[in-house]
Amino acid sequence: MNQLHGGIIAYAHDVNGKGLPSRFKGKNFVFDERVGERITDDVLSACHQCGDRCDTHANCKNDDCHLLFIQCASCAERYMGCCTLNCQKIAALPIEEQRKLRKGKDKQDCLSVYKSRLRPKLGVRG
Repeated sequence: MNQLHGGIIAYAHDVNGKGLPSRFKGKNFVFDERVGERITDDVLSACHQCGDRCDTHANCKNDDCHLLFIQCASCAERYMGCCTLNCQKIAALPIEEQRKLRKGKDKQDCLSVYKSRLRPKLGVRG
């Protein structure tokens, strides 16, 4: 087992600085506000909503979801940064209505409570 000294980002800087081909392809996921750092121009993943090639990570704009998923620019516009149309509807509600949902009142059938957050049920799109 090999380990890169300094990690993928240091490796990418070394490879780019020396003009060498990279063995790492695509984008490296990072655990900060950048979410991902491009290593090569390869796009190896797809939008979770439409299936188009994309490697942009997003957190659902619904405060009760914040699901981390891959979303293309077109779907980000269509869903207003949310993972489903249901989350989009919730995110558009006044904050008091959102608080009622968090307290378990007026829950919609398509949502389930997961660790005190509302999450879309698996397999529900729309």
